[in-house]
Amino acid sequence: MINASAFLKPCLERGFDFFTGTPCSYLKPFINYVIDKDEFKFIDATNEGDAVAMAAGVTLAGRRSIVMFQNSGLGNAVNPLTSLAHIFQIPLLLIVSHRGNPAGEKDEPQHDLMGRITTQMLDVMQIRWAPFPNQSELVEDALMAADDYLTTTQRPFAFVMQKGDVESYNLEQVHSACRVTSTIEKTPFALEYAQRANRADVLAVIQAVTGDGCALIATTGFTGRELYAHDDRENQLYMVGSMGCALPLGFGIAHAKPDVRVYVVDGDGALLMRTGAMATVGNLCPGNLIHILLDNEVHDSTGGQSTVSGSVDFTDVAKGFGYRWIFATDSLDQFTELMTRTAQLEGPVFIHFKTRKGAPGDLVRPSITPVEVKERFMNYLKNIA
Repeated sequence: MINASAFLKPCLERGFDFFTGTPCSYLKPFINYVIDKDEFKFIDATNEGDAVAMAAGVTLAGRRSIVMFQNSGLGNAVNPLTSLAHIFQIPLLLIVSHRGNPAGEKDEPQHDLMGRITTQMLDVMQIRWAPFPNQSELVEDALMAADDYLTTTQRPFAFVMQKGDVESYNLEQVHSACRVTSTIEKTPFALEYAQRANRADVLAVIQAVTGDGCALIATTGFTGRELYAHDDRENQLYMVGSMGCALPLGFGIAHAKPDVRVYVVDGDGALLMRTGAMATVGNLCPGNLIHILLDNEVHDSTGGQSTVSGSVDFTDVAKGFGYRWIFATDSLDQFTELMTRTAQLEGPVFIHFKTRKGAPGDLVRPSITPVEVKERFMNYLKNIA
């Protein structure tokens, strides 16, 4: 058994200063310690997948991240671990607690199956893992091996933690949420579906105001492909897979780069899949984050199947989560005006814009690889702030 500082101080020496994840009794000493110590930053995620995406964003912005969660939530993290961190080659250090370990003491029934397959899941996802170093003399070598793997492969590495590996640490600080008054400007959606703007026209408006000094994150599907086809730029990141993770990833970048205005272009299906990320945004109130929802009420790139967004008032959702500025319209002229205003507004800003479905029949796929997109994007962020 070690105390929290015996592991976390060497982590800090290696540049790991950002922590996110979800609570677990095994992880409690670590989470409490990083909350209490000013040299660390911990942000509680609404789920494990959001934590992975958030840490990925922080990493893209040039900081080093550790993600901590219970093995029962490993399933929530599978998608961003395999289609975001793996595909883009984003090195994240994971600490996964091992509830229900068959070799340990009896645990609650919900941990039985996951306890038996935790390390097998990591193996299947091609995530290198090792037992958590639970003795002081093991920490340095374990961290060195993990760090070497992260640096060499640019892919995640996991420590698997058992009960009792770390001494108890009692939390002293209490987090206070950012509380703002929401301003809502909502125009009734008046256009017939076929009269709405298409996605390509809307993305052209967005690109007109997201030049130097901005970062633009496009959700997976046609959005990223159309953005690329219209004007491929180094300040743009095109999500592939990891559906719903554009917002937590963009939030991570906004948190790590507060002088960069970060625009996240979301889709209704994607946002509905991971709506909880909006709660994190509202709680932390990043002044440089602009969240744009292009809502065509369908899963466009998979055949046009309907989503349930037609019955959702996203402006009320954004207000409930604590966004500062909230807009809704289906007028392209009004949207153009709003995009110009965003440069002067303190965020978080939420814009709900209704579009119609459809993409060009000859829409190309990016010829640049996800890793190349990531590398030039990271270089861009490094050079502007």
